[in-house]
Amino acid sequence: MLYIKTNTLGEVEKYPYSKDELRQDNPNVSFSGSMSDSVLAEWNVFPVHTTPYPQVDYKKNVKELSPILNNNEWHQVFEVTDATAEEIAEREANLLAQAKQNRAEAYRNESDPIFFKWQRGEATEQEWLDKVAEIKQRWS
Repeated sequence: MLYIKTNTLGEVEKYPYSKDELRQDNPNVSFSGSMSDSVLAEWNVFPVHTTPYPQVDYKKNVKELSPILNNNEWHQVFEVTDATAEEIAEREANLLAQAKQNRAEAYRNESDPIFFKWQRGEATEQEWLDKVAEIKQRWS
């Protein structure tokens, strides 16, 4: 569960915040193991309702903002913005490098054994070529 700590005016003091932090911030107070929302509210600590993380591709940036208060409940908020050309280029390079690494691993684990079986007459050349083509398609 996510929590937020506000000041006496209801403004965000700290987010995210935890029950452990409340205990650390108040070492002379004995809190029960399971603090209710009403007890937390006495200390200006409130639960934050989570929002699904935005589903975006590598051309977007996602940033979590401070929660907003809506109908007396705090809600998690995300901002989605366009990535810069530099961020996109870096992410594309990382995706390409990861695809090459995945392809190499798939060759070692999947097509190489078929190749050696073909060499021993236990598989056909076509089975090996089909596996190579499948791997290229999967990690292109």
